[in-house]
Amino acid sequence: MRQQYQRRQRPRHWVLLSALVVILVLLLSAGYLIHKATKPLSQDQTRAESVAKKAGHLTSTSDFYWTNLDTTYYTVVGKNKAKQAVYAIVPKTGNDVTVLKQSAGLSRNAALQKVWQHNPKKVLSAALSMFNGKPAWQISYLNKSGKLCYLTYQYSNGKVLQQISNI
Repeated sequence: MRQQYQRRQRPRHWVLLSALVVILVLLLSAGYLIHKATKPLSQDQTRAESVAKKAGHLTSTSDFYWTNLDTTYYTVVGKNKAKQAVYAIVPKTGNDVTVLKQSAGLSRNAALQKVWQHNPKKVLSAALSMFNGKPAWQISYLNKSGKLCYLTYQYSNGKVLQQISNI
């Protein structure tokens, strides 16, 4: 009688363990790269909030915008000592901070509603900044054909200061 030896295949635990280690290393590497990539903006946000609190007398902050056309501006949204909702527009240099009451001009939602009248495919950003020395909402969006467009609205009255289409 001839015995047949059947090879038993053992589970390859080391293959599974190796795959898990590789996935873990990839996830940790991705997290580290994302942290390194966003660190400069996080530092700028922290610095802008500090300047806004000092120069603009903000007691709390709730939002942060960043624009970079010809000059970099950081806008900090918050409340001042009188508990009024304000915007503090901080140039990258940290000098000449502009503080505006939110009730004194066009709100972010009102500016976005004006943009939606142009039927954009997607709004990319909406941030309060300075344009030709005046506070203005700078909004970038993609039009129906996917081309980049910019609209700049004067903060005080909502007037269109600049419109760039089909970039």
